[in-house]
Parts: sequence; C-alpha cells; structure tokens
Amino acid sequence: MVELVAAVALAPWAQPLRFRPLPGWQRGASGTVDSSYGPVPEIDSPKESTAWMAKGVRYRDRPTADPPVATLSRLPRQGIVVFAVIYESARHMERRIVLRLDRARRYPCCDGTYVAGGEYGLAGAGPAAAYSVIVRVYFGSPPTRSMRTQAQRALEQLELPAPR
Repeated sequence: MVELVAAVALAPWAQPLRFRPLPGWQRGASGTVDSSYGPVPEIDSPKESTAWMAKGVRYRDRPTADPPVATLSRLPRQGIVVFAVIYESARHMERRIVLRLDRARRYPCCDGTYVAGGEYGLAGAGPAAAYSVIVRVYFGSPPTRSMRTQAQRALEQLELPAPR
C-alpha cells in the first residue's frame, strides 16, 4: 500500500498542467481528472490534465472541453485560444513536444463550429516521455504576425509537469 501511495504522489499528475499568468490573457485549468483519451494498457484509470489561455474572448467551456466549442463559436477576429492537454498514454517512442507555433500543423476547425483562422496543433511527449501532450491554438481570423507572436508568448507560459 505504501508503494502505491508513493507512486501516485510521484506521478506527474501530482502537479497538474497550467499556464503561468500573462497580461491581457485569461487562463484556467482542470486539475487532474480521469482521462477521456484512454484506454491505456496496464493502467486501470488513466489520468489527464488540461489548461487553457484566451485573449479577446471570455472562455465559456468546461476546462476539459476539447475543442472548446462554446468559446470558439464566439471567437472574434482578433481572438486567440490556446488549449493544452497532457494524458497518460501507452509507452511508445514519441518525440518530445516543441512548443513553437512555427512547428504546428494547420487543421480545419472544429466539430461543427467554424473558426476563421483555423486550428494549429502540436503534439508529442512530455519530459522523460512520462505522458503525451497535445496543444491546439485557435485564431479568430487568419493570423497576422502580431497574433502569431501573441500566441507564441502564450505557449511559452505553458508549464509541463516534471516526470518525477
């Protein structure tokens, strides 16, 4: 029993995902919750943690909404939303995530909600491949250089938990 308690306390889930404050941005997080990204072999109850930042729009979704449709449906032209999730996954050789917007892939967006600027996605492993990471950046219009710079600053505020 002591080993189990120690293992839980040392897991990255002991320190949930979050963004550091950034002037002009709202932020929020889910804490650690049961994962919707499962099932995961050899893990009975996989965990996840989400965090978000929003500029120019009030965040209207529950913290784990992926995508945050209620918020995106009201995203103004200059609005930006950055959504991140970490989750327990099967141990495979995933490359470490690089939190640089210029490395993101562009996707059409989103589950029945039109987002003029689309979705930019990054994915990879967290520190020591202890968990998987997905980051999505949404723009209310095709992003200008200024909007990209603002989104990159938000990405730089993301704190990925240590693998412990």
